[in-house]
Formats: sequence, structure tokens, C-alpha cells
Amino acid sequence: MCLHDSRQKDWLPSCNSILKLHPYCSKCGYVRNISSDRGKETGYFANILGIMKRDMERRGYKISQVQIRLIMREFEKRRLNDTYSTPFSLQIREFVDIVRKFVPVSEDRLKAYLH
Repeated sequence: MCLHDSRQKDWLPSCNSILKLHPYCSKCGYVRNISSDRGKETGYFANILGIMKRDMERRGYKISQVQIRLIMREFEKRRLNDTYSTPFSLQIREFVDIVRKFVPVSEDRLKAYLH
């Protein structure tokens, strides 16, 4: 995420391949995402994990705090917590991959929690 205050804009393709003016920083090159597919904060995904943990414990499968911590650490390590430059659709794909790495859950069941 850029901390510089820059008001310059350039024509770049958005997620649906239509050219739109995107604000960018001339100092560091950071381009802000202006699409409607704006990413979510880290807390959104932590809440999803809490809901999933509660539901799976009712069905007899335990998700430990260690698994949740490992999932969130991997999520932050991949830099998916930047809401301006990371679209929500990419966050969903990566989150599903990360969770399935640590918790044996089907992709369909996991995506049901995200929508």
C-alpha cells in the first residue's frame, strides 16, 4: 500500500477489461484498484474461519487455534490483505487454497461460507 499522496491517473484495464482511469503513484508505481470487486479486510476472513470452526465442531470435526493461526499467517504472507490492490475474487481463490492446505474441507462447502 502506498503512503504517498499522488493524484495522477492513467488509463488501465479494469477487471472486466474496460479501460478506466486508475489513480497511481509516480514515486513508487502503486496502482489503486477502482473496480467493484474490491478486496475485504483480514478480519472478514478471520470471521469466516470462526463461523466455519463453530459449524464444523457441531458436525464432530475440530479446527484448532493453531490451524486458524497458520491459515491467517499464510494469508498475510501472500499479501492478500491489501484491500485496494487485491480484488475479492483473487482473495477468495487464494483463501480456499490456503484453508484446504490445513483443513480437510470441500471447496464447495468453503465457498458457501464466503458468499
